[in-house]
Amino acid sequence: MENFLRIFIFGLSHGLILFLLATGMTLTMGLMRVVNMSHGAVYMAAGYLGVWVIRYTGYWLAGVLAGAAFGAAFGLLLEMGFLRRLYKSPPYQVLLTIGFIHIITNLSAWIFGNFPLSPPIPGVFSDGFPIGNVTIPYFRLFIIGFGVVMAVILWLLQDKTRIGASVRAGMDNREVASTLGMNLKVIFTGVFVLGSLIAGMVSVIGGSITGLNSQTAWDVLLLSIIVVILGGTGSIQGALLGGIIIGLVNAFGAVYFQAFSAFTIYAVLITILLIKPSGLLGRELDINRAVEEMSSAGAPKRLFPRDKEESLLGTNMEWKLKLYRATPYALAILVLTALPNFLRTYQQSMMSRVLIFALFAMSLDIVMGFTGMRSFGHAAFFGTGGYTVGLFAVHLGITSFWLALPITLIICALMSAAIGYFTLKLRGVHFLLITMAFGQLLFAIANTSGLYHITGGTDGLVGFSRPRLGFDVAWTQLSNYYFVLIIFLICYFLIHRFMRSSYGKTLVGVRENEGRMRALGFDTWKIKYVGVILAGVFAGIAGLLYAYTYRIMVPADLALTTSALPMLMLIMGGGATLWGPALGAMVIVLAQTYASMYFPERWPLILGAIFVLCVLFLSGGFARYLIKFWDWVGSRLFLRETPDRR
Repeated sequence: MENFLRIFIFGLSHGLILFLLATGMTLTMGLMRVVNMSHGAVYMAAGYLGVWVIRYTGYWLAGVLAGAAFGAAFGLLLEMGFLRRLYKSPPYQVLLTIGFIHIITNLSAWIFGNFPLSPPIPGVFSDGFPIGNVTIPYFRLFIIGFGVVMAVILWLLQDKTRIGASVRAGMDNREVASTLGMNLKVIFTGVFVLGSLIAGMVSVIGGSITGLNSQTAWDVLLLSIIVVILGGTGSIQGALLGGIIIGLVNAFGAVYFQAFSAFTIYAVLITILLIKPSGLLGRELDINRAVEEMSSAGAPKRLFPRDKEESLLGTNMEWKLKLYRATPYALAILVLTALPNFLRTYQQSMMSRVLIFALFAMSLDIVMGFTGMRSFGHAAFFGTGGYTVGLFAVHLGITSFWLALPITLIICALMSAAIGYFTLKLRGVHFLLITMAFGQLLFAIANTSGLYHITGGTDGLVGFSRPRLGFDVAWTQLSNYYFVLIIFLICYFLIHRFMRSSYGKTLVGVRENEGRMRALGFDTWKIKYVGVILAGVFAGIAGLLYAYTYRIMVPADLALTTSALPMLMLIMGGGATLWGPALGAMVIVLAQTYASMYFPERWPLILGAIFVLCVLFLSGGFARYLIKFWDWVGSRLFLRETPDRR
């Protein structure tokens, strides 16, 4: 009984820390429809600063106040300087704030060192309260008391004050609130700063429970998101209930269900999103409106529309039209075929990586660019493809490419069909979050120690060989590159044909106006469902190529950090073009390779800056500029009217 009480106290104190962390996220998601992924990074950096202040001043309270001040200042900078222009674009919010995770994490390691820390506990709370054979630390009891007091204060602020009434009005209907004279910009900024302030303040208090290290930013972020979804966006009471539930599930799961504790919380998140997306105590918010108000993510407009090009068929300019269309592809194939012969071994490996991630980004383009669905768990399919190859090679000795390929295609198709069946029940931010949850669930399964003998756990799957093709191949980096290139070109051709077919046109129609497509008799759910399956299959092929090229698969290949990369590549290159995300992949892989060579410790900082700059200045991607340039060239070299000399 005493042990049960001790676990309960530990779980309750952890849950109240999670509640305070999630408070800022639940208010910003409820009021502003903003998914602030940098919330955990603020907590981590404020904790490091607070520990430094405590060591310098000797006062624990000074560290708490320093963390709170840092959180408030960063929240003000982030909201006013960056997020304010992205309120109608959840994917861009996600990528921007993920960029800040990389920036803050790397700067914290640069300034404070890369060693894990645990904030000191005040001397007055250093002892414990004995109960039978166990001791309950006074500091845990202090955290519970502090959490309860903060919950009461925040509840009174939200439900019993005029400021809280303004916040609730903004959550329910922004337009009406604006017409009533409420300054929503000030309210938005105030709520965002308050949430960041609480995250910074609680970092020193809760850091002794969660720890402070480079992984804290991600761990705390995921737990906060789960608490918000479980309790419901926009609800202080919901965040409190969600925090307590997750804290207790973690505490008791770690003791009694160690083999399953790693992914229990993701299963809880998925269940809540499917059964009650608004959460246990959430407000009924039109959270999809942010997505519906977004500008189309379609392909950039061209100087020569497709119908104008088609009008040239059957004329003396038809051969020029065909040459105009084929020249960029011919040049790309020529470069991809010839260039590796003049490169060094590591550069050939780098080009293989470019092609693999280009295919990965193109597969995401099917659902995000052509269909308009913002998936944040696409690494689930990439990792599934790679792990399938690794598992069959390591445990069953299957190294034949002609056997591994159809097995991988079938498993990835089944996985994407299962995930798509559940995720397509949701839309908007909820769709983005549930796809992330499925990816993290697979990550947790691959990472769990209970399955180490199967998946390799944190060490990953290693030791499998290159594929057997049925004929002798001297596997070098160059021969592997050409193997990847052939598969890439086949996949590009297939995806291109799919997207140019009548089915691809219906996908674009769903993206542009799903209601009108339903009115015309199209089953839009099935159309999107097939798109998810296609995207999952081609992402799985990218994972297969990755596994064969590097002969290792680790749990991180399934995680949201990997899912963020194709989103960045797509936004950088331009959606609904296929070749745009491929060029984005080239830029990111080249930047990662050379930055890791010359600035290995600062690569996360550079990557974060790329995230931020792309979101702010490359809306629509650089594909539109390349298209305008090629149309300008075409208007002078290919499509200029010439006299008919026949």
